[in-house]
Parts: sequence; C-alpha cells; structure tokens
Amino acid sequence: MQGHADSPLTPEGRRQAQSAARKLKGFNWVTSSDLSRALDTAVIIARELSIPRLPAHPGLREVDVGPWQGLTRRDIEKQFPGFLRNDMRPAGYEADEAVFERVRSTLVGLAAESIRDSSRTTGLLVTHSGVIRVMRRVLGFPDQRNHRNLEGCWFTVTTAGTVNVEESVTVLRNATTSNTL
Repeated sequence: MQGHADSPLTPEGRRQAQSAARKLKGFNWVTSSDLSRALDTAVIIARELSIPRLPAHPGLREVDVGPWQGLTRRDIEKQFPGFLRNDMRPAGYEADEAVFERVRSTLVGLAAESIRDSSRTTGLLVTHSGVIRVMRRVLGFPDQRNHRNLEGCWFTVTTAGTVNVEESVTVLRNATTSNTL
C-alpha cells in the first residue's frame, strides 16, 4: 500500500505515460495529485499533448492508508488478521466520506476555474486508483478492485457542484506499453 508515500515514477511508468498520451484526445489541460508518481505522469502527458499543466492539487492525493502505508497485502494480513477479508480499515485510515469530500471540493474548484476560462472545457486529472475507487463507491457504482496503471473513469461536475460518475476507461491494457488500446 503506497497511500501518501511519495514514490517516484519508474522508468516503465514514464514509458507508459508517454504511450498513454498518444491515446488521449480532446483534453484542454491536465492537472494531478501532488504526489510524484501522479505529478510526473501529468508532466509527461502535458508535454506530449502540448496542453497546459495546472498546478498539482493535494486534494487529488491517494487515500491515506494510515498504518498500512508501505505494507504488502501479506504484511497487512499478518499485522491485521482478517481486516482485508472483512473489508475493515485500521484507525488512521482515511474514511471514504473524507476522501470523497476532499476530491469533490477539488473537482468543483477546477470546474469553477474552467467556467472562468472558456479555453479550459475538458481537463485530465491524474490521480490514484484508491481515489477513483472511493469516488465510484460513494456515488453508488461497483468497486473495481482491479484498477491498473493508467486506467481511469470519466467524472462530470455540474455548475451546482454535483459530481457524477460515468464510464471507466482503460488507456493502456495490462499496463504495458506493448498492449495498448
């Protein structure tokens, strides 16, 4: 579990971001979480698409997994028996409602900025699997536990601040640069 750990994007991740950028169309701008792995991906995509990159947003950070940060599933099972199987979270693990409100607030703010600047109608947000899963779950859609790198989901934000979830998308199938859509 990485959580808020600020691990760098790997060389393979950099190649995946470049390959993904070639598949992305119709975005006027890009922004990201402020964690390096997402920020570096956004920088690569912005450069490849020749679109503006807005400042990174801490509101798009991965879920804070508290004491599970840096642990493998095996480590978690040893230290917190039954938690994963029973979908339980330890003290210090960020609650879904808190994640949803943090991300919703960020999306509403970005939408308001887009309304003020008509050249920024459709943005690409580079965030994390845990964030996407929480947003979908809170909005009443099935939890997709198998998100891979460079998979995502369409979200729309209304002028009233309502967030709606739409289709999930796979930009790179199997998270490899050789098997792209």
